[in-house]
Amino acid sequence: MTPQKVMIKLGGSLITDKNVPHTIRYNSLKMVVQELKESLDTRPELSLLIGHGGGSFPHPIARAFRTIDGFGASTGSVRGFVLCQNAASTLNRLIIDLMVDYGLDAVSIQPSACCVAADGRIARIFYEPIEQAMRNGIIPVVFGDCVFDEVRGCTVISTEQILKCLSQYIRPDRVLCFEQVGGVYTADPLRDKDAKLIPEINEENIRQVESYLGGAYSANDVTGGMRDKVHELLEIARMGIECEILRGDRGYVKRVLMGERGLGTIINPVFNTDRQTKRKE
Repeated sequence: MTPQKVMIKLGGSLITDKNVPHTIRYNSLKMVVQELKESLDTRPELSLLIGHGGGSFPHPIARAFRTIDGFGASTGSVRGFVLCQNAASTLNRLIIDLMVDYGLDAVSIQPSACCVAADGRIARIFYEPIEQAMRNGIIPVVFGDCVFDEVRGCTVISTEQILKCLSQYIRPDRVLCFEQVGGVYTADPLRDKDAKLIPEINEENIRQVESYLGGAYSANDVTGGMRDKVHELLEIARMGIECEILRGDRGYVKRVLMGERGLGTIINPVFNTDRQTKRKE
């Protein structure tokens, strides 16, 4: 049976209460883990990689110490880096514990130990252990983290940036982002009842979509909010990989892993025609 590789991102606002530091939304997280287990029991050919946001664990610390801007950006920036990394990995450990308790074979992959950035972008990543894990039926779990940076000293990298980087090597069939907000809207749906879902993003409408992603709608976390999520996912789509942003409500994880599409905002793959031609030749 040919494995179907799927990358899943669990948004920080889905699995934590962003208004209360170091607080998990346990019922949401438990529901997601249960549906992951049920999906794998039904479809053993699924090969998963999970990534999750930091939510209320590292983000308040990263904001206070300006960790994304590097060492020296604030008083006590080295201490801030340590506290931020500890908070991010603490959340990851709690998630891994729950997954293992529910019978999922999951292992933690710490980005600060396998990634080096250069001016805020991943420059190198040691992806081979992740690839080996998936090959052996183990679910690697990565997370948004603070990492060492060759230019700034340190920085913060988002889960989407990690997934984009890994997509070059892992080549997943789909990338699914489960968030508290179930897709990309014309305004922040948590603040504007007239906000409308954008069902699809592609090269033709990306400029119009960008006009909706300013202000508070894109400023929820230190890694750039929805604007940066969309741009990272569009880069993945340009590799020929379909992405979708959708809500993490009950039933959604299982429905999507069973093959359903169009529950949120699909970011369509854009194929490089020159590369496709070369392959045919």
